[in-house]
Amino acid sequence: MKTKGHPKWYPEAHVACACGAQFTTGSTSPTIQVEVCSNCHPLWTGQQKFLDTAGRVDKFNQRVAMADKKKAEAAARKTRKEAEEAAPASA
Repeated sequence: MKTKGHPKWYPEAHVACACGAQFTTGSTSPTIQVEVCSNCHPLWTGQQKFLDTAGRVDKFNQRVAMADKKKAEAAARKTRKEAEEAAPASA
């Protein structure tokens, strides 16, 4: 087996979570920064958090409203065009 083929193993790697929890584990990095751990993850805590990051729901609702508006405008143009085509034929 090659002697320099594997990364260095840290059996006491320090893990720090954004919630403030800290624990040790084995890793190839001496320190690890995580945003979510078993102490704060909704799956493990049973508390669901709804985060609307940067107004994603509002942006989605605006896109849906814009699409509906464009569909209504297209339908109005179509009915006007059909009315204009039918008007000279009856005259």
